[in-house]
Amino acid sequence: MHSLWTGTTLALTCALLCVAHAHAQVWPEQLQPQLPFASLRHRPPVDHNADYARFDDEQVFRLDVSSLEQLKQLEAAVETHNLDLWSHLRIGSVDVRVPVQKLDLFQSATASIPSTVMIPDLQQLVSEQTSPSLLHARQGEWNFTDNSFWLKYHDFATLNNFTETMVQQFPDLVKRVSIGHTYEGREVFGMSIHGFKAKKDKKKKKPEKSRKGRSWFADEDNEDEDQLDDEEMQDDNEGLQLGGETEFDKEVNAWWSWLFGHSRKSSKKPSKPKKNPKAIIIHAGQHAREWIGPAVVSYIAKELILGYRHNKKITRLVDQFEFVIVPVLNADGYVFTWEHNRMWRKNRQPTSIPFCPGIDPNRNWGYMWNTGGSSSNPCNEGYHGPEAFAALEAKMMSDYILQRKNVVAYIDLHSYAQLWMSPFGGDCSKIPKDDEDIMEGSMGAAKALHDVHGKKYSVGSVCSLIYQSSGGSIDWTYAEANVKYSYSIELRDTGRHGFLLPEDEILPSSEETMAGIMYLANFIRKREKQWGYLV
Repeated sequence: MHSLWTGTTLALTCALLCVAHAHAQVWPEQLQPQLPFASLRHRPPVDHNADYARFDDEQVFRLDVSSLEQLKQLEAAVETHNLDLWSHLRIGSVDVRVPVQKLDLFQSATASIPSTVMIPDLQQLVSEQTSPSLLHARQGEWNFTDNSFWLKYHDFATLNNFTETMVQQFPDLVKRVSIGHTYEGREVFGMSIHGFKAKKDKKKKKPEKSRKGRSWFADEDNEDEDQLDDEEMQDDNEGLQLGGETEFDKEVNAWWSWLFGHSRKSSKKPSKPKKNPKAIIIHAGQHAREWIGPAVVSYIAKELILGYRHNKKITRLVDQFEFVIVPVLNADGYVFTWEHNRMWRKNRQPTSIPFCPGIDPNRNWGYMWNTGGSSSNPCNEGYHGPEAFAALEAKMMSDYILQRKNVVAYIDLHSYAQLWMSPFGGDCSKIPKDDEDIMEGSMGAAKALHDVHGKKYSVGSVCSLIYQSSGGSIDWTYAEANVKYSYSIELRDTGRHGFLLPEDEILPSSEETMAGIMYLANFIRKREKQWGYLV
């Protein structure tokens, strides 16, 4: 009788699975949300603007500097002819943009330094990137659930509308965060992503437990986190145990999960939001022309928001941390790249020279300001400003970080070079006291990034990877604001397109960077919990 009952049950189960199989492939499409939004305004392509700067026949050279003498020679040429450095002055490879009218002078001044032409005609790349896109039939309308938004670059108004849409569509998860206002009056704002609503529901359901006898870093979710860590370890080692599931068991378990929404082995507790989450701040756009940064940052925000309660790892991290996402910090400069000059780098504040406006925000932070790797010439792209924090963008973000008092990680996205960098850049004789943890986190993140599309990122301090560079954001966040995990990421590519990364590389760059960020956040969650620092 037992065997007959078992056989009958198996037959009914198989029949049910066969019926379910017929509809399995259309299930995701039936549930896929559609969250469209429109641009606040639609501008004509920038290369149709008669006032838009052109770069006809301008070239980008890569010079192979092999000695200190050659380095000084190149530095003198750059200063004398006011050239645009695309990479840092150092012994190694240095990229320089040279206008056609200065080409002979530059080649004569650097004749002893081997060089190659990376970009023979800069205007060709600018036109390709700013011409009307054929990717969308209806310009100005987007649906961020199918990744179409990340198939092209967007102006400041559209990125702001994206942020506002996220805040409006997900009020229980996303809050609007204002950082400050620029010299030209634009608001710099972003979004804070955390399980706020679930936290409120939790408070209503049960009173707060007594914290008597508990350390300051403990909280009532620790047992759930321990269980989640155990589950994660099981996930990471799935299929490695001896005497594990057969292929038949795995298939039945998969169908069971599809039918009933949970595993038939155990009922796992869901992740719970922390009462006092540590903050992870991620922003881009300190340098205006680095368009890939805001695109990648907005993608990370989208993945965190849409993945919450649908992806276990994302849910765990969004419950553990508060992610503060600011797509564009240098708003004035970014707008200027869309309306006037694609190659603009600095902000738009006045300087002592009327025809040379702009301070480099990432040479103006207050730790080891003006100690090397920046310029006192207002016409130079690396101008460090008249004093530390004279750039409003650096000042507003530093004030925000200090006011928060709970920032555990700060990630500043740039381009280009494919680097994952840590402090220090201002003083190359210093090593962070937390260097072992900082490097372990960045090495793991770079590996996770590489595993997505095979792109290799170099890992190390600013000094070790790109030479001295004082007044940078991550030196200040680590040394002055005590943000242990402070990183600057230089995104794709390694010089073939430089700041003009093609639009078809936006999505893969976003996907791989998201993987690196998720690894890093999970590393911080585990490491800081282990040492008792994470509330």
